[in-house]
Amino acid sequence: MVGELLCADPVCRTIAGIPTSVLRSRLRIVVQPAGTPMGQDPFVAAFHPDLVAALVVKGQRDETLVVTRHLAGTWPVPPARLWDDALDALGVEPLNVQGFQLSTANAPAYAINGQGWPGAAHMFRLDRAIGRPLPHGALVVLTTDNAFVTLPLESNATLRATAALWELNGALARDTPRALPARLLWVRGWTVHDLGAGVADGKFSFDLPQDLRAVLAALP
Repeated sequence: MVGELLCADPVCRTIAGIPTSVLRSRLRIVVQPAGTPMGQDPFVAAFHPDLVAALVVKGQRDETLVVTRHLAGTWPVPPARLWDDALDALGVEPLNVQGFQLSTANAPAYAINGQGWPGAAHMFRLDRAIGRPLPHGALVVLTTDNAFVTLPLESNATLRATAALWELNGALARDTPRALPARLLWVRGWTVHDLGAGVADGKFSFDLPQDLRAVLAALP
């Protein structure tokens, strides 16, 4: 999978030295706050103004090696395929998945965190992480680069549980010094919408983009 590399960057050299036969299985994705230092020319997807997903390789000592765009450009694999391969490979990492009901709407919800490798990127493979189809996506609030809470979008009644999901994330975030900015996201595969959630004058509110309104119109 690796082509000719003319770069002197030590991380690029380390990745280039990984045998082709195992490289694809060591691709991973991590989610970080926008502006996090990742070296020169990192291969990232800015899916949100405050957050980025980075294509990385899990090193021999489980270290995170950020793939550069110029290195990926030497591989005979389209960029979209690299992201998909990394998402597939991420599935071998152990997860702690706790399911529960949010009593406000009796809605099934989940708290998810990685156990060894950062778990936030599992929001892009959420159907596989929780073992249930999500044709309409899910509402997600990232707590840290390792953890998030989520609410599968199954009906209009799901929306009644969003305030409880928001409050749950706030309670979890208070216990960590590395909490991400609270954002209520509608995640459907690789597509992410920020619903502009927040609390003003003691009232929780969020926006419904047109795409989400169309989905809700077809749900009970």
